[in-house]
Amino acid sequence: MAGHGVEAVDVFGEILNGLLQRAEEVKQTDTVEPSLSKVDFEDILETVEATFFSSAENPDQRKQKHAAIDTAIRNKFNELLATTTIDKPSFVQMWNLLDILSILSDDEQCDTALLFWLVEELLDSQTIAGCRRIFDYLESRREKITGKHFGQKNLVILRSCNELLRRLSRAEDTAFCGRVFIFMFQSFPLGDRSSVNLRGEYHTENVTSFDVLPPKELGLEQMDVDSEDPSKSKPVANGSTENPNEESQTGTKGVTFSKPDTPLSVNELYPIFWSLQETFNQPKKLFEPAKFAGFKAGLESTMAMFKSVQNDMSGRPVKAAEDGKRGIKRKRSQAEDDLANAFNPKYLTSRDLFELEISDLSFRRNILVQVLIVLDFLLSLSARAKEKLAKANLPDNLNKSVLYADQLLADNDANWALDMKRSIAEYLKQGFEGAFFYRMVETVLSRDKNWARWKIENCPSIARPAVTPEDYVAAKASASKATASKRIRATPLGSLDLKFLSGRDDRGGLERLMDPSRYQLPSIKSFKSKIELDDMDIDMAQDEESRNIAIESKASKSWRALRIASTSKLVAFDKIERSEKIDHIFQDDIRPEELITNREDEPQESDETIFPTDRRPIVISGPSGAGKGTLINMLVDKHSKVFAKKVSHTTRPPQEGETPGEQFCFVTKEEFNVLLDGDSFLEHSNYNGNDYGTSKKILEGIIAEGKVPIMKMDMHSIQQLKDQDYAARFVFIAPSNMNQLELRLQQRGSDSDEKIHERLDEANKEVEQAKLDGFYDTIIVNDDLETAYKDLESLIFRSELSESNSTDSIKEPLVAGNTDVEMASGDDDASGQMVTPNKEVPASLAAAETVVDEGT
Repeated sequence: MAGHGVEAVDVFGEILNGLLQRAEEVKQTDTVEPSLSKVDFEDILETVEATFFSSAENPDQRKQKHAAIDTAIRNKFNELLATTTIDKPSFVQMWNLLDILSILSDDEQCDTALLFWLVEELLDSQTIAGCRRIFDYLESRREKITGKHFGQKNLVILRSCNELLRRLSRAEDTAFCGRVFIFMFQSFPLGDRSSVNLRGEYHTENVTSFDVLPPKELGLEQMDVDSEDPSKSKPVANGSTENPNEESQTGTKGVTFSKPDTPLSVNELYPIFWSLQETFNQPKKLFEPAKFAGFKAGLESTMAMFKSVQNDMSGRPVKAAEDGKRGIKRKRSQAEDDLANAFNPKYLTSRDLFELEISDLSFRRNILVQVLIVLDFLLSLSARAKEKLAKANLPDNLNKSVLYADQLLADNDANWALDMKRSIAEYLKQGFEGAFFYRMVETVLSRDKNWARWKIENCPSIARPAVTPEDYVAAKASASKATASKRIRATPLGSLDLKFLSGRDDRGGLERLMDPSRYQLPSIKSFKSKIELDDMDIDMAQDEESRNIAIESKASKSWRALRIASTSKLVAFDKIERSEKIDHIFQDDIRPEELITNREDEPQESDETIFPTDRRPIVISGPSGAGKGTLINMLVDKHSKVFAKKVSHTTRPPQEGETPGEQFCFVTKEEFNVLLDGDSFLEHSNYNGNDYGTSKKILEGIIAEGKVPIMKMDMHSIQQLKDQDYAARFVFIAPSNMNQLELRLQQRGSDSDEKIHERLDEANKEVEQAKLDGFYDTIIVNDDLETAYKDLESLIFRSELSESNSTDSIKEPLVAGNTDVEMASGDDDASGQMVTPNKEVPASLAAAETVVDEGT
């Protein structure tokens, strides 16, 4: 199958292998980021252009060469898909292949839609977890892969996303579904008509099916139910059903609506409530007077029940005596705090579940949102709405399918719809975050009216034409004229006469402005007499207004006097018990014994309360065994009020001696994916099959406490921070040479020789990365632990490093011992033990070993 025996396919296959090898040299990570650009393959791409294409060839020859290139790329794609899995580091070749394909398609050297054809096949071959990784790639490259030739790609993108949405569960993969929708919204133009229902069709095949209750159980004379066999309860989607029967429940089950004098019971409301779904599914049936009257009565009964449930402190309607023995308990997986994020994609119409469903706040809100949509549809048919639409400047080619020009809502029905809408609005504003929920619903419905108006106008183009050069020049000239400086009048309009600043009391205005009393602080005693006069004014005030003026005047003078006293008489502040009585600051003599404090009883200020000038988070990196963990622990122990270590999230189970929340936040794979989809991680990585991530909320909590976060990361995680332009200080801890590092790893005793060689190889890579200008702010060589700690502390608190440590000191010694072994992006061993000093290893070197920081 290699090349299908076609020479051109084999030739490009060899070129493609060269491109993938170049990609491995350029991209040193095994993650989706960073993306590859055309600059990385400039020379090889020129070879492709010179080998396969020429200006003299005809279109048929160019198509044949495109087909050869497409075939070679598909062969390589199938080979990678068959030989590796998405959770392995080697799968990075697939991301590199897609990046290369994107570059070729932009240059029209292959099928422009081939990238999305392959992505579609890739999505079909993966599980939901794998599809999340693929979608990470699509989101990170969205602007790049959809920027050119979108007309040839749009149908493939639409089909791929829709096929993925069919696989996802909107209950369990709600966040992932949202990511797919957002990707489509951002990719397709705002005025694209691919998702517009121009003919205003409804999903009439779905009919809500619910249980038929015998008349004895209902206990109603005004409701007639036929003797048909009860249908089985089926889960139905919001506003729709799964019963193929096209007849309405009102017709088949004989439900008769009538406005009750008293609130209905749960059994009485059950058939009426589920019959309302018929109008949600087919709102045009409300054009029939009988249907509309039933809708009004049923909705009023439903609102009465909902309000009774809202007023019930237990959150569920009162049960009948015979129902109290059922012992039904509702198990909730979510707390009330999660109501805003709850989503019920399906309803269960079983009678046994009805009482529990209407007791749920999220369920009631979902039903009422459907009601609001139907009420807005009805109000759009009122005389006032049609009159407003007639006055608008509409085009001639209106979409009559959604205009309903022959339907008119009566005035009394329009008033009922408005009153019901206000009642629902007041109801939705109650409960947990009710005001926020209704404001969100109101915003969505108001925007939907604009889209409905756009559909009535037959979806005209919303793209505005380009501004002509003449209009641009005229607008620029008008703006320049409006902002140009104008000559000031000799006597500006509305200006004050400043002659009063001229000579007075034998001094000019400038001399009076230079009077020292204007810019020198007054003495504290100068406020004493003024405050006493204000006290007299307060006591002698004739009315409340005069008294308030005197109180404000005294407060102003007291505040200024206290500000001046804070620089010289701070000890007097301890004697002030009330803000109205500050006489102690006016006393001349303060006894010496009052200034003496018991130094043994009061805590003394120490270096721990001194904060660094630069409060940015500190990111410390370095090879395994360099001692970065020990340095961090020493820094946090000494300055516990200044620094705090971050706690990472991980999917691995806790080890012996680990406490959740201290070493790691242990979560499941599903919980980690939810946090990842919600953009809750600053950076994330995979090490030894386990996921690790740094939570943004944890860092924000440390900063909110007034502390400086200290993070321990490897170079791959640091690269993610730099790609986000994250403001932090990056410090690299390195041993003086590789021989000492190898001794440290051997003394640890938890690694095999092969593992030690892998760690040394990874250390060489990190050192080479550290040598790059701008990647790390500072490099500290840990030859002696105390010296390294002093250098780190001096760096953080803006002091100079010792002469023994500098960036140049690691550029040569660390090259020794370099190997060609590749390893994953992990940092240190998972043993979590300190190195025991050995006789053959200096004590300072052994002490520099640290607790492992796996998955940084």
